[in-house]
Amino acid sequence: MFFVCDIGGTNLRVAVTSEDGIIMKKNKFSTPRDYEQILSVLKNEFREASREFSISSSCISVAGAVFKDDTVWLPNLFGLKRFNLAEDLEKSFAIPEIHVIDDRVAGLLGELHRGCAVHEMDLLYLVIGTGVGLGIMSNGSLISGSQRLAGSVGWIRVTDPLTGNIETVEDVLSGPGILRRFRRACNHEVRSTQEIFHLHIQGTNDCAKRIVQTTAQVLGYLLSILTNVFNPELIILAGSLSAQWAVFKDVALEVLRQNISPSIQQPRLEISILGEDAQLIGCTKYLLTLQRKE
Repeated sequence: MFFVCDIGGTNLRVAVTSEDGIIMKKNKFSTPRDYEQILSVLKNEFREASREFSISSSCISVAGAVFKDDTVWLPNLFGLKRFNLAEDLEKSFAIPEIHVIDDRVAGLLGELHRGCAVHEMDLLYLVIGTGVGLGIMSNGSLISGSQRLAGSVGWIRVTDPLTGNIETVEDVLSGPGILRRFRRACNHEVRSTQEIFHLHIQGTNDCAKRIVQTTAQVLGYLLSILTNVFNPELIILAGSLSAQWAVFKDVALEVLRQNISPSIQQPRLEISILGEDAQLIGCTKYLLTLQRKE
């Protein structure tokens, strides 16, 4: 059995999985904003899991980056600070090694293992939630980059069609970004992005309609950039915003069609069928791959 975790900007998920990627047990928490509290949650969860299951290995997915010196960067939680997560946990875990990978790669591996990308060779995994990131596979090989930061598409600068301001993709597309844009532009108080989509579907708030339309335009433009650069067969949409694909689809696809090379075939776009479990199952796939190499 494997002990696998996903530390996201909003939620922290912990599970025990079998070698065939079946989740045997799973718990979900709001991600603590204190690093020591994250360590405490993971240690307690591992202690409980090891009482019930025989754990052979462990993998943790993080919403950020894992550098070559094994330090971890969690920008939506702790800014520019880095932590040696594996080393800090190995002091308490009764496991020889703890592997840490970024959530972009983990999500992509999960979809390859048991999701909508089985047998695919050229695909992108675009996750949009608290942040925006991209997992990349080209000709069957994962692309991580010289610093393991490939896929940091949230930092791309675009023009927000709503305001004309130059913003990062993450400022426009992420859940917190959509909420900020609505609060600045609309004379209507909301507590969540879900309320904005509800107002749009009701058709009673023109400002909510403009927010959704301009968000869809930027999403379509991002998809066109990714298509022109990577020429994938498949783009998987993941994260909390993927649940709203039906709202964005028409506008986003039209912008995508308008901005890709006439020689490039438009990729298939599919919603992640694993949802929030993609990173957990991806960690399982990662551990299995390591075992086969030994």
